[in-house]
Amino acid sequence: MNSISEKHTLLIIDDQPQFAQDFILLTGEEFNVVTAATGEEGLRKFQEAAADLILVDLKLGRGIDGIETLRRLKQADPDAAVIIVTEHASIETAHQAGRLGALDYCSKAPNLKELRAHLKQHMQNLAWRRAYRDELQRQYPKFIAESPAMRKLIEDIDAVAASDRLVLITGESGTGKELVAREIHRRSLRAERPLFVVNCSNLAAPLFESEFFGHERGSFTSADRQQRGKFEAAHLSTLFLDEVGDLPLESQPKILRAVEYGKFNRIGKTHEQHADVRLIAATNHDLDDETKTGRFRQDLFYRINRVNIHVPPLRQRRDDIPPLIKYYLEYFSLMLHRLPPEIPVDVMQDWLQYDWPGNVRELTSAIENLVLFSKAGKIDRSRLSLPLRKNASPEFFLPLFDLPYEQAKEKLIEQFQRDYFHEKLRRHDGNYTRAAEEADVNRATIYRILAS
Repeated sequence: MNSISEKHTLLIIDDQPQFAQDFILLTGEEFNVVTAATGEEGLRKFQEAAADLILVDLKLGRGIDGIETLRRLKQADPDAAVIIVTEHASIETAHQAGRLGALDYCSKAPNLKELRAHLKQHMQNLAWRRAYRDELQRQYPKFIAESPAMRKLIEDIDAVAASDRLVLITGESGTGKELVAREIHRRSLRAERPLFVVNCSNLAAPLFESEFFGHERGSFTSADRQQRGKFEAAHLSTLFLDEVGDLPLESQPKILRAVEYGKFNRIGKTHEQHADVRLIAATNHDLDDETKTGRFRQDLFYRINRVNIHVPPLRQRRDDIPPLIKYYLEYFSLMLHRLPPEIPVDVMQDWLQYDWPGNVRELTSAIENLVLFSKAGKIDRSRLSLPLRKNASPEFFLPLFDLPYEQAKEKLIEQFQRDYFHEKLRRHDGNYTRAAEEADVNRATIYRILAS
């Protein structure tokens, strides 16, 4: 990470070279500018250049668009600082960019001097926030292990970290399997090199193999340049296969060869290559059951399941809930420029009793929501997003008994609607489009109900 006084690296992903050239002429040597003409090229250069800030044009001429580029950048590094720039601003794309984690959404219409001043301010803020966050993480490590179950997990991590054994991490969605993978890598002999991540979900075999193995120029229609895959890039480091249970079945024999021998072929290249890579995989599926139904190869399962680490769900380690709340209250308060709000005793009791089916991911989303809408260190109780408790006591309904029947029913329906759509959004990681499709309503309905 750069300090405020050092030259920062700015990655500009834009299919119009003139925009980047004009910006470089204006700023001179103020920034170390790296350019990319497509989202795919930008993703590759992001891995190589360690950019402090990334400008992504919303409308890219070829390949993936700016929103998809943003999604993949945040997938590769959740801390990536991305600003969407566009000549075609709209409220819908601004909301979409914000939900995906964009730092800002700017029009290209202001002159470049204004944009430069805007970026300098963002750079200064980022440097301060990252320095503060690093200090926060030194005091309160993100890998929180207060419960006996998590202390046992730490012992397991220590036992496997120093070896190069392939590790399979299992656990429910949202338990923190990637965090465990990062902790194994951090404690390993390969820790000086970055951890590489491939998400196996929702990728067709050709796309997955291109990302994993890389490709040669001209090997398929959109392959206008050679690209290294993650397996090759992770030479002498660690590669994390997230949601390995979703691997395309037709790609699994090639993955097995890479796992067993470290050998692979880029798409379009006949010459076999070798890479020294430590693999860590994670899944929320029962892979033993998947092999019986033919959805996962048995030989690959046996190969990756030699060392298994299980991450327990949050409901089985409730001792971790208070320190997790403390850490993420401070973390999101820093990120969102808020005073850390106080959690009332009754809310804390509810959170300790709640089963958290979405695990740590659901807890962090609830905390972020509370911090975002807090005022002067006080939470907005209307933003509490937990569903109604099962077998709620009569006291829960007492205030409604003082109202006329129709009014009481209306308030119950309103509460149900809010709980329903909060749960839909949680299941789809905040994606309003997918939540609306599953609920068979339009997005405007969700916005209206949650804003009420």
